[in-house]
Amino acid sequence: MRVESVSFPSPHDSIVTMNNLARKVLIREIKNLKCQRKLSSSARLMDSDKYVISSPIPDVVVPKMRFVDRLWIESASFKHLVAIESAETKKSYTFEQLQKNSSIFATSLLKKFGLKQGDVVGAVLPNCPEFPVVAFGVLQSGCKLTTYNPIYKEYEISHQSSITEPKLIVTIPQCYENVMKGLKSANVNAKVVVIDIPSMPIPDGAIRYSEVAENGEIDQALLDKVEVKEDDVACIPFSSGTTGLPKGVEITYKNLLAGIEIMHTNETSFPRLAHDQSDQDLLPSFLPFFHIYGLVIGLMGHLSKGVKLISMAKFSASMYLDILRTQNVTLLNIVPPVAILLGKHPDVQEEHFRHIRHIVCGAAPLAASDVQSIIEKSKRDMEFNQGFGATETTSLCTSTFKNSKNINYSACGVPMANFKLKFVDPLTGEPVPIGEQGEMYVKSPTIMKGYHKNPTATKDSLTEDGYFKTGDLGYYQPGMGLFITDRIKELIKVTYKRFFLCFR
Repeated sequence: MRVESVSFPSPHDSIVTMNNLARKVLIREIKNLKCQRKLSSSARLMDSDKYVISSPIPDVVVPKMRFVDRLWIESASFKHLVAIESAETKKSYTFEQLQKNSSIFATSLLKKFGLKQGDVVGAVLPNCPEFPVVAFGVLQSGCKLTTYNPIYKEYEISHQSSITEPKLIVTIPQCYENVMKGLKSANVNAKVVVIDIPSMPIPDGAIRYSEVAENGEIDQALLDKVEVKEDDVACIPFSSGTTGLPKGVEITYKNLLAGIEIMHTNETSFPRLAHDQSDQDLLPSFLPFFHIYGLVIGLMGHLSKGVKLISMAKFSASMYLDILRTQNVTLLNIVPPVAILLGKHPDVQEEHFRHIRHIVCGAAPLAASDVQSIIEKSKRDMEFNQGFGATETTSLCTSTFKNSKNINYSACGVPMANFKLKFVDPLTGEPVPIGEQGEMYVKSPTIMKGYHKNPTATKDSLTEDGYFKTGDLGYYQPGMGLFITDRIKELIKVTYKRFFLCFR
């Protein structure tokens, strides 16, 4: 062995050297991973039956009609029923009021504020009855809706506003100061509407929601002239995507129409069509409406069937359990932490589940043991359904179908109508046989148009043959369903943490 004399650096120099080495290794690892994914995006994958998992049910036809018309196509039977009620304030709208106020707000956008089709309107709102009025009014006007997390501070509001450039924002008094600071920082001049109580003052310079959405006029002739193409962008929610800062996701009118049609196939339509109060489903809605899960599945998917929503501005375990105990809740849309609460918390009893028919869980994998805890505690014949979706896919991609037997609760269901899945080796870009692990790619008419003003990220995420690269690692087991095992973005985070801990 050859031995050489070595001079030892000072402790400070050692730390600097190690930190520089860690940074170089980290940058190299991330560049390698991103480069490998870019190589796979440039390859046109073989759409061969031996690699593709298609839905076991027939495709649905996506209608060519106005989105708002499709939203309310079945509403004649439930217009008189309550559509949404605030758990905190008890304010509510019937479906008739919801449709009327949405049309008033759409008219105000075009006439009072002079907005044009394609202009962006922002909503910085918690879950509340006014949220669907704003959202559906924006879509009816032909403008684009962008939704903000209401806990955003100045920096986050500035980031999203600088990208979307809203002409108007609707918010609550508690968020007004942050909204104004964020708009100023982004150099965006937008009018601000505030959800108000008519007898109470509002911040100087703000416009009352009640005057432009509850007490104004409807110009139906003007609204009837609004014509949008199916490929026009309807809304721009934000997603962290697979890498980088949050990006605006362009969801088109066709994406929304397809999402509703696919959700309402017999196998995956969990709400039933309401006719009167006795058969109206009830759903506590704590999943944020600003997120795609709450917006498309929670609001659009359920209101279009006449479901009554109890909106929760923020999640409170005591309030949630009280709603389950005191009201006739029939449907639950939840995420894994709430599933664990329902299955493990000692205060949750059989009575909390007494009317529930379906529980749908998404957003992250859930252990089968946690599902079993809920089923055992409920002591009733209800179905627990899991699904997979992403902001970029508009709605769910996979779901446990109704009346399924021998369910593996560690799986996320099977492809919904119109969906195709395939799994790809993230290093080579080549598809792997069904059953082997790879990065999941999905294809359907619900896949986003792209990332707003970000062609590079769009190109990196969409293949030439129309698949979206989810960034999720997993595999598909025929007869069992989809299993998600990891996230590429989380692997990057773990790589960073590993080097940080070693060289700190």
